[in-house]
Amino acid sequence: MKLICCFTAKCLCLITLICCSLSCVSDATQGIRFDYTINAFDVEKDQMKITIKLSNFTKFNLTEKNWSLHWNQILGTPIEETLPDGIDFKWVNGNSYFILNFGEDWSLASGESLSFSLITNGVMSRLDYGPNGTFIVSDGRIIAATTYIDWQNAKGLESLNLPTAQSRFEKLENNTTLLREGIDWIIPSPKSVVRSAGFSKRLENWKIFHKGESILSKSHIVQMVKERFPYVTIEWTNNVDKSNVIIENQTLPQDAYQLHINRKGILIQYSSYGGLLYAFQSLYQIDQISWLENSNWPNVEIRDEPRFGYRGFMLDISRHFFGLEQMKSIIDIMALFKLNQFDLKLTDDEGWRLEIPGLPELTNIGAYRGYTKDERDRLIPMYGSGGEGLNGGNGFLSKEDFVQLIQYAASKNINVIPNISFSSHARAAIVAMEARRDHFISLGKIDEANAYALKDLQDNSRYASAQLYDDNIINICLESTLAFYEKVIDEVALMYDSAQVTLQQINIGADELPYGVWSGSAVCDTLIQEGHRGSSLKEIYDQTLTVIKDKIESYNATMGGWEDFLLIHSNNSQSETRIKDEKFNYTVIPYSWNNVWGGGREDMVYKFANAGFKTVMSNSSAFYFDMANDNDMDSGGLNWSGYVDYLDMWAIDPQDIFANNYLNNKHNISPDYVSQTTKLKTDKRHNLIGIQSQLWTETVTNPQKLDQMLLPNLIIFSEKAWAQKPSWLSITDNLQEELMREDWNKFINLLGQRTLPLMDSNFPEIQYDLPKPGAIILADTLYVRTEFPGLKVRYTIDGTLPTQQSKAYTKPIFIEPDAIIHLSTFDTNSRGGKAIKLISN
Repeated sequence: MKLICCFTAKCLCLITLICCSLSCVSDATQGIRFDYTINAFDVEKDQMKITIKLSNFTKFNLTEKNWSLHWNQILGTPIEETLPDGIDFKWVNGNSYFILNFGEDWSLASGESLSFSLITNGVMSRLDYGPNGTFIVSDGRIIAATTYIDWQNAKGLESLNLPTAQSRFEKLENNTTLLREGIDWIIPSPKSVVRSAGFSKRLENWKIFHKGESILSKSHIVQMVKERFPYVTIEWTNNVDKSNVIIENQTLPQDAYQLHINRKGILIQYSSYGGLLYAFQSLYQIDQISWLENSNWPNVEIRDEPRFGYRGFMLDISRHFFGLEQMKSIIDIMALFKLNQFDLKLTDDEGWRLEIPGLPELTNIGAYRGYTKDERDRLIPMYGSGGEGLNGGNGFLSKEDFVQLIQYAASKNINVIPNISFSSHARAAIVAMEARRDHFISLGKIDEANAYALKDLQDNSRYASAQLYDDNIINICLESTLAFYEKVIDEVALMYDSAQVTLQQINIGADELPYGVWSGSAVCDTLIQEGHRGSSLKEIYDQTLTVIKDKIESYNATMGGWEDFLLIHSNNSQSETRIKDEKFNYTVIPYSWNNVWGGGREDMVYKFANAGFKTVMSNSSAFYFDMANDNDMDSGGLNWSGYVDYLDMWAIDPQDIFANNYLNNKHNISPDYVSQTTKLKTDKRHNLIGIQSQLWTETVTNPQKLDQMLLPNLIIFSEKAWAQKPSWLSITDNLQEELMREDWNKFINLLGQRTLPLMDSNFPEIQYDLPKPGAIILADTLYVRTEFPGLKVRYTIDGTLPTQQSKAYTKPIFIEPDAIIHLSTFDTNSRGGKAIKLISN
């Protein structure tokens, strides 16, 4: 679900060719080295002048007319006429797979290098947009290449307006370090917290009195206690006066709990499995923070319940695959911060990640990427997966894996929602089923070959998806399409049965359906003429969705999808705002995602809720973790929905997106613009059932990047999903921002001083984001600010990068003239983030 523009233009440039011995290359590299040097940025023309240098450290000679260079790049398409003679450029299907074929007079012998210059369309404004997954193909051999990008010395760099240490310092002007006595303990914030005087000792020997047996047995409670408090010994007692008391209280709302800590012990009240689980999660945060700070438990009375019943997170494992153990870790973190819906994107154009018995091609082919001649063995390499599909390009969940995953999630009060694309974003499935068709045709089994076909071979429709594919849409007119999805749904339902977990919902995606699909399909033309499934493509599409919806509902589950499937399909594409006539009895759940500021669709979620749909806000300009925080070259992610920083997510009000004056001003939203938008009706608020965050993984090429884009985003999002509406949002004058800034500062102090150290202790393998600090030199004195007060900043003044042995910044310090300062943020495990540079005058 990404909107990426491709620019085309023509220009000429001076080409320089260099071929020299590798004796002049100092890097002790093995394999192929790919140096990508940006010589100049031309923002006005949206172009770059670049030099590509290839160095051959292998034992193989690359001979003329017999080798090619392959890589992925989101922005920066080579302009073919600017290439030197003998090099041909090929743009493969999709928006990021490039090939250079080297012809006559182009060879690269072992121990040699060559270079050439060219001009590209598109400015690679961040490293994530640049080349990755580079490899060479020669004589059928795949040779991986290591990519190095040099951009710091490019002409026109200043036109990118990159963040500096000083601009970061100014942005963080309201971030101040607070004393721990004024900081809370728990994220997300409870509905009500009343502190009493004093502290109580951490209890290691628990005597538990439990009243109520209808929901939880003693074994359930023991399991929860032991998981969060393994040091505890448990004794059950009938004496309510000298014990930790757990009471089932059916008057409390779903997922609500009450937690009292005093010198007598602990009192917990709950009405559901989730409520008791969340009480223990809150107690666990208090316990772990107390242990880290060498203090006792605070005496406190907490009354808590969620603002939204649906508190979701979607992970895309199609673009890059992450396995069972990593997803279990994510589920643990979701549960700790009281999220309850895990929307798992199992399929998309670049991968099918779930085993479906009876359709082995889906994973034998659709779960693998790499160099291929015809995609009958694997998908083309995309998003940096390289010639062999490494770095997350390959992999899938077996049936047993998935059963284990949904069981594990259920134990944490988290529902797993399988997200299986229909009919858009389905290229992996289409390619796999075409390979299946070819296989059975070769065996002479024509009926079997066509049983699950997803493509009309006579379809001449012309379209381009948002990712510039021209073959990623399933043909809805084929009866085999319905057979395929019914087969998939049946098998998924069986997995839930095997797990003894209720299948609650299946999401079908159905977003970004390009205009023009099926218009050239002979099968669709025949179907329209026959009229038994509708007299137009629109009717056939709605009828097909109805069939899938009925199939899902036959398992007492609900069909969800991105908002697009309820909008009129028109050439307005992603700007369409009209809800179509077919409402599917209002029993489907739309996820409203395309909420770009100023794009005219910020209020779509309210239109759906007002119309009567149970709706989830999945706001791309607030809740997409893959939107970059800023335009720093090192910032991970995309920015088609703008730059989304941590404050953007925390400050928004899901029930009134324009309620925050700060956000309106930041995004140039005028009062006149707001006056023309739809508001959520008071009597329809119950239809906005919750909010969901998303992490699309086009740029998430390794587990470390997953960690950095997941956290602390997920923690901050949990505050928005669970905590009550802040009182300052009801203020309309200038006082609103002042109070917002105060609240934000309290929250980031809790995050930096307590919650992230808790993560370091309990999830030491997680490499969450450590934002670059801000710094400025005034009158020979260095001043530093951090995104999350409490995390250390270390610095050097000799031009080297900070390490855990570098000095920690604790107060303003004197700086000599001409010092080259580097600063990095460090966690409590001494892991450092990216450095930022500052030169004193």
